[in-house]
Amino acid sequence: MKVLLYSHKSDIDGMGSVVLGNLVYENMDYKLYRNPNELSIHLENDYKDGLLYEYDLINITDLSPKKELVDILFNDEKLKDKIHIYDHHETALDSGINKYNNVNITIKENNIPECATSIYYKYLLENNLIEKTSCIEKFVEFTRLEDTWTWKEKNEVLAHDLAILYNAIGYEKYIKLLTNKLLTYDILIFSKEELEEINNKKKQSLEKIQLYTKDLFIKEIDNIKVGFCFIGYEYRNEVAEYLKNNNEIDVVGMIALDNNQISLRNIKDDKPYSRIIAEKYHGGGHDNAAAIPITKDIKEKIINTII
Repeated sequence: MKVLLYSHKSDIDGMGSVVLGNLVYENMDYKLYRNPNELSIHLENDYKDGLLYEYDLINITDLSPKKELVDILFNDEKLKDKIHIYDHHETALDSGINKYNNVNITIKENNIPECATSIYYKYLLENNLIEKTSCIEKFVEFTRLEDTWTWKEKNEVLAHDLAILYNAIGYEKYIKLLTNKLLTYDILIFSKEELEEINNKKKQSLEKIQLYTKDLFIKEIDNIKVGFCFIGYEYRNEVAEYLKNNNEIDVVGMIALDNNQISLRNIKDDKPYSRIIAEKYHGGGHDNAAAIPITKDIKEKIINTII
């Protein structure tokens, strides 16, 4: 079977689906993208070029294409049964694409927040495509805890360390390393060298975060106070955590030009502030964590403002 996987490039949830796919399929190609807009552009090109017809199974995880493209794909007789989408973002659910067979968008199950990796893993289990092991179970749970920002509630520091390791070594090494761990070991643990990578990254992160948050530019959007700062994209979750006790703002808006994105994170968790702001400016995501794409036109406006 020839398999193609599209997933999210920016965090361990997108990587989790690739790792699980590697365990199941001998012949799997994957493509990684930073946001739904980027995915939609490339997926549409692959459709028009006929690439999608060359595969027996196409999985899309942790990102959902635009509704217009989903409608086209699922009304294509040759493609509708081979394409599967696994996502957990509210904006994807709001789009209505969940009406199609093989589209699974789940925010919570039994009041427990889901991530794309956990949704995809349940599908693999239910269809007897993967063997349950304690190592795989722990990997999926750590990924879910990190991606749903609940690792602190469960006091699972190793879940966050997994994300720090990913940021330290990059997606290619991470996929290879975790695939090997899940194939080889009964327990998910870090080696001495990996722990050194994690600890070094933590020290580096603290220095960067303090620099990034030195100046916050506070703007009010629809009565929501947003503190904007310029960051390197990989530090977005650490910056948000660092500002959790900041009483001046409701949301932090982290401008990451290296990833063409403004990441939004709630500082106060009682309302869907991040998603409200993201959708106002053509973005999307979760109630507490969302993003706005930085387009080429926006970059040009920045240059024109400076010059």
